[in-house]
Parts: sequence; C-alpha cells; structure tokens
Amino acid sequence: MSRAETRSRLNSTTDQFMAEKINESDILERLNQTHTVRGFFITTVDVLTEAIDALMQRIFRKDNFAVKSVVEPLLHDTGPLGDLTVRLKLLFGLGVIPDEVFHDIEHLIKLRNQLNHDATEYQFTDPQILAPIKALNLVKKMGMLHLNVVEPDDDIDLSFYHLQLQRQQQVIKSGLSLAIIQICNALNKDSPF
Repeated sequence: MSRAETRSRLNSTTDQFMAEKINESDILERLNQTHTVRGFFITTVDVLTEAIDALMQRIFRKDNFAVKSVVEPLLHDTGPLGDLTVRLKLLFGLGVIPDEVFHDIEHLIKLRNQLNHDATEYQFTDPQILAPIKALNLVKKMGMLHLNVVEPDDDIDLSFYHLQLQRQQQVIKSGLSLAIIQICNALNKDSPF
C-alpha cells in the first residue's frame, strides 16, 4: 500500500475516530488480530497515528474558512505537519501531551521502524524486543512482572518450557495492548486552545 493510500485510509478512519470516543475493544481487536511482533507494532503505530491525527483535527481544524484555508495545507500529508513525528513533536512542544506519553510513542515508532528494516521474525520474549518494551514508561507504571525470560533448566520438559514461553508472550502482548489503550486515552482529549 502506498503512502498516499495509507494516509487516505487513515484520514477516513480519523474522521470516524473523531466522531466517537476511543473504542478500546476495537483497538484490542486490531492488536490481537496481529500474528507477528512486527505486525503488532505496525498496527500499534497505525492506531497511535489515528489518535494523533484526531487530536490534531480537534486542535487545528476549525469551521472558520480563513483558519481552515491556512491550516488544511499544513496538515495535509505533503505539508510540513504531514509527518507523524513532526505532529507528535508539535503536540509535545505545545504542551498538549505529557512527556511520558511523548517518549513512549517515540519509542514505539522507533521499534516499528527497526522491525521494518530487519528481516528477522522476533517473539515478544526475544531480548531485542523485550529491552525496548521494558523502557516504556507505561509498562513500568503498570508493573508488568513477566518481562524476564527464564532459560530452561536441564530438568524441565522442553514442550512444557515452550508452553510457558507462549503464555509469557501472550501476557506481554496483552499488557502492551493495555498500555497502547492508555496512550490513546491520553491523546483523546479536547483542544486545550
């Protein structure tokens, strides 16, 4: 899918997103439908993009024709505020989003980009994924306890160990999903201006 098609899809989704409050069950469903770690973080950034776009719309898009004619080109995907990271920095600079939310979103975007440039299929329990997850402020606040992977002992049955790993991966994925919803809730505010 091209960048223009993605932006068009996001804009139509953003309009729906703006009309209603954040639907936590829809976000959970989208995140749970992913089958890979890469897919999870791609979907995460898509969800966050929609939430950021909706917040930008609430702040900058006004009915006044003069304001609309000036602001609209800035927010278009080819405009200076068309890039997600630029929008995020603007919201942070204006004091609309808190420091912890800003940095968590930045880390999630960075992780998504790293996964997109790496052909390896990771698991949530891999150190390359676990370390960035542990760095997220919301994960620390939530106190996700199952973030340390225990290596198998010589005494343990390998099939039982793999079952434990799968369970731990699901716990991590579920905890991350809840953290993503908390970030979206932090972005779901009225314009402070």
